[in-house]
Amino acid sequence: MKRLLLLVVTVGVGFGLSSCKKDSQVVAKVGGEEITAAVLNEKLATTPPEYQNYANTPLGRKQFIDAVVREAIVVESAKKAGVNKRAEYKKSLKDFKSEQAKQFVEYKNNLLIETYIKKVHESVLPTDADIQAYYDTNKALFENPVEYTVRHILVSDLQTAQNAYERLQNGESFEKVAKEVSRDNGSAVNGGLLSFKRGELVPEFEQVVLNLKNNEMSGIVETPYGYHVIFKVSEKKLSPIPFDKAKERIKKTLEKERFDAWFTQERQKLGVKVNYEISVTNIEK
Repeated sequence: MKRLLLLVVTVGVGFGLSSCKKDSQVVAKVGGEEITAAVLNEKLATTPPEYQNYANTPLGRKQFIDAVVREAIVVESAKKAGVNKRAEYKKSLKDFKSEQAKQFVEYKNNLLIETYIKKVHESVLPTDADIQAYYDTNKALFENPVEYTVRHILVSDLQTAQNAYERLQNGESFEKVAKEVSRDNGSAVNGGLLSFKRGELVPEFEQVVLNLKNNEMSGIVETPYGYHVIFKVSEKKLSPIPFDKAKERIKKTLEKERFDAWFTQERQKLGVKVNYEISVTNIEK
């Protein structure tokens, strides 16, 4: 509202204060408040360049100063009226300060992540030789590729997994239970349906699928992502994949593997401990 007042009153106005030699020079007094050149220049910094150019004219300078003075008059009058002592005013200030503090912490963390993740990403980038070596070592996966289609349910804790498994054992459809409890949002909406090729998912998951027959359900399977129940739908042989078509996929696979390895290493260094049994919705705020 403060900025809106300023722009409305000073339609088309900017302010340079080129005549002021010192930022501490008092331009106006409103009650006990002094408005210095520094204050005006700070306000000026939030206005578009065209307003600032206009403020270097005599009329523009006067309009800009008058707008700031009017704003100060409203503020001082509000204080005298005791608005700043009202409970709702104090609460709004307190809430604002709290929110600003949270935003500042989030900004600091995001800045650290943005700055450091570039270095981490560079360290996990595979070379062309790495990609070729992976292709040669896993040639069978590319010469005789197989696409597996499954339905799966993913939950965070063992108890929820056991409850889901019991529902399936009692005859409820896999699709229904997956839609209701799975936290894999990408597949849950389709009843847990998921298709993949070897090397695309974590080994713990893939190995279970390889050992299942079509239309067979697993028990509870633990992976780094949580607890799963898996139902194998089908497997289909695909055409061979030449190196030039597999290169980008291999690159992403190696990046992910190395990035996951980096996280695991850092997790161990930091002694990370997590209690997955706690329901997030019940965490005290």
